[in-house]
Amino acid sequence: MGKVHEDLRALARSDEAWAQGQRELARIVSEWRALPHVAPVLTALDRFGRGTALEACAPLAALFGADGDPAGAFVDALMTRGVTALADLPLGQMPFRHAHRQEADTLLLAHSGTATLALAVYDGESLRRQPEPRTVQFAPMEVWWRVLSGGGRAERIACPAPSLLPGPLLPGTPVELRPGTVLHRDGAREAIQVRGVEGSLVILRLQRLASLHEPVRAFALADGALQGQSAPTAEFNRLELAMAVLVGLGRQDAVPVLSRIAHGTGPAALRWQALRAILAMDTRAGLVLLGAMAAGEDGDLAQPARDLHRALVAQWPELEKVAQWRG
Repeated sequence: MGKVHEDLRALARSDEAWAQGQRELARIVSEWRALPHVAPVLTALDRFGRGTALEACAPLAALFGADGDPAGAFVDALMTRGVTALADLPLGQMPFRHAHRQEADTLLLAHSGTATLALAVYDGESLRRQPEPRTVQFAPMEVWWRVLSGGGRAERIACPAPSLLPGPLLPGTPVELRPGTVLHRDGAREAIQVRGVEGSLVILRLQRLASLHEPVRAFALADGALQGQSAPTAEFNRLELAMAVLVGLGRQDAVPVLSRIAHGTGPAALRWQALRAILAMDTRAGLVLLGAMAAGEDGDLAQPARDLHRALVAQWPELEKVAQWRG
């Protein structure tokens, strides 16, 4: 430990030492990407991210095939080099995007278009401290998992047909997670929730966005009630957050921009959020836009717009005259 503390103090005193360490880590990652059994996978991921079927991207598909050796070799080549380097560079950071959530940590190994290849690590002790899930989320994603190490249990939960909602969701189907387990699902129709882990669980995860126009939906497990929905990409979620900030600040000068988003070709959830933001800041402009949507032929928003208009007018009849629109 004394050697580690000395190294930490030395690195803290020297920005150049830290920068040199980062360059070394970047070099290691570049060498890994160029390896003969890694480069073809990344090339295949690029094709996959542009819409090519997985079976036509053989090096990538092999990571999720019956033979687990390609996936193990792909990840081990990076981990062996990376862990060795980090032992000498305790303040270093591997040049990958990463995220920490209550249920899992993720390391983004590569991405192309709407496809990502990542490692997800679940910690059994952290998972035990989490409350029992009350909701389940369905996202318009194609998802493949391969368990690399560890074990645990999960539940595969099906999204009921709209005609069956609201109503209790069907009990999940138990799934045993062991090294070599491979799972594939249509995220808009099925969700997998990891419920318990023995020690730690490492999963190689491939996913690709299937639709920009279908939102991510969260339902209550108990009664199937819709708890919320959001846009399917981080970019659109940032726009939603920005709209919420504009509403909080009362920025009516943003209404023209929000109106263009609402009339645009983005995801329905994003356009609906823009409409709601306008209604919150400028009632008349919002009602005019709501009327146009309700009278239009937008397959995603016309009916919700008519329902919202009826609900608003039923609660506040005076709104009927605000925009001089009658549905």
